[in-house]
Amino acid sequence: MVLNKQQKIALILVDEPYQTDYRVLLSIKNYENPIIINCNEVKVNSRLNILQTSINFFITLSMFITYWKVLYIKYKLKPKGFFSGLKKSIYFDIKSRLIAKEILKEHKTIYQIHAHDMFCGLVAKELKNHLNVPLVYDAHEVEFHRNRKNGLLRVVYDILLEKEIVKTAQQVIVVNQPIKKLYMDIYNIPESKISIVDNNHFTPYMRYALNHFCTEPREVIVTYVGGGIFGRKLEDLAREASKTDVEVYGFFLANTPKVANEQNWHLGSKDYLPELLDLSSKTHLVMWCCTEDVCLSYRLSLPNKFFQAIAIGIPVIAYKGTYLADIVAKYDLGYIYDDDNFQVIIKQLKNRKKYYALLESIALFQQKLFNDGLEL
Repeated sequence: MVLNKQQKIALILVDEPYQTDYRVLLSIKNYENPIIINCNEVKVNSRLNILQTSINFFITLSMFITYWKVLYIKYKLKPKGFFSGLKKSIYFDIKSRLIAKEILKEHKTIYQIHAHDMFCGLVAKELKNHLNVPLVYDAHEVEFHRNRKNGLLRVVYDILLEKEIVKTAQQVIVVNQPIKKLYMDIYNIPESKISIVDNNHFTPYMRYALNHFCTEPREVIVTYVGGGIFGRKLEDLAREASKTDVEVYGFFLANTPKVANEQNWHLGSKDYLPELLDLSSKTHLVMWCCTEDVCLSYRLSLPNKFFQAIAIGIPVIAYKGTYLADIVAKYDLGYIYDDDNFQVIIKQLKNRKKYYALLESIALFQQKLFNDGLEL
């Protein structure tokens, strides 16, 4: 496509392929003339700005007690090392400035920037400083504490970077209520500036599993759907499932984990929905929605697979101590795995009366979520 440099356009910034990312696709629909730029595909010659980097580093040193006091007291976060991961954040900070310069060479007349995730937010902040156009910052998770190396200084460095993005943006979007509260606390964001767009991007099949329930004995199937394979406690699932007679179905949208092949899991298609619907009509199907307690983002998230499970009306297994576990308990949507109760969960899933009661609870929750606009 040859761009008309005088054309008034919206820039949507991403940092990875977006063709299967429902959240990005939804944002694209909001603009008449969107240009999507993958920031990681913009070629730059990385040059270290010693002065700027030194200033940022010393600001980070001066602020780390302030932020860690809040994170430790309110959210029980404990630093893992001091410098761990810091080099990477400094690199992305520098790279974002260089990417913005390259983008400005091609796009000087735009009316909106929509940045997905923190790295793109940094690029967008630099663009806005030159173009003075509205910026929407869409945080897909707790950006400063993800599943990665989370040394004390890196977390604070990223908080300070994201704080500048938030200050620059006209609108901040997060995925659920706990993360909204966290961002308001950390960045002092007025409620009028921050909103929630959840990851409920799935077509609902109202009462589907409930309507296909039968009273005859049926086997229990545990399923997993997703692109991520690390930090999802799949090793726990493999170990515990091997002690029972349940089958595991994995629908891996990217790489297949080694454990799935070792345990002879059933590997489904990337076009998983027809198979999921079929399984939900013939078995006691449950969705594995567990994550390791390694970062605040996992603790506060509501994963896509949770919404997919609710869309077809099947229960989920959540991990203890997570926001998802709170939701599961509050609305009776499944089970909470605590490292030592997998066989108890399976025993309950085999109970037809209890499974039917779960499906009824989920059908009521479907109504709240899809028809009544429940905000989680």
